[in-house]
Amino acid sequence: MTAAERLYQLIQTLPEEQITEVLHFAEFLHQKQLTTVAPAQAIPPGTLTGLRGIAKQPGDAPSDEELQADYTDYLTQKYQ
Repeated sequence: MTAAERLYQLIQTLPEEQITEVLHFAEFLHQKQLTTVAPAQAIPPGTLTGLRGIAKQPGDAPSDEELQADYTDYLTQKYQ
């Protein structure tokens, strides 16, 4: 008797709620198999991950002091 046949016989003795749990677990295993077998795709279009680095400025990142000074200047100009 195969594992599938044994499982089928066992499931027939379970109440409906437990059968649903077994079904959900089997669907989880199936989905897990599909994601591990399928090759990793490129970053799907429309995700924020696809925008990573798009606003990166050339050169070194500004220091905390430079950022604070720039922000202070921005607020001073905005509220004058």
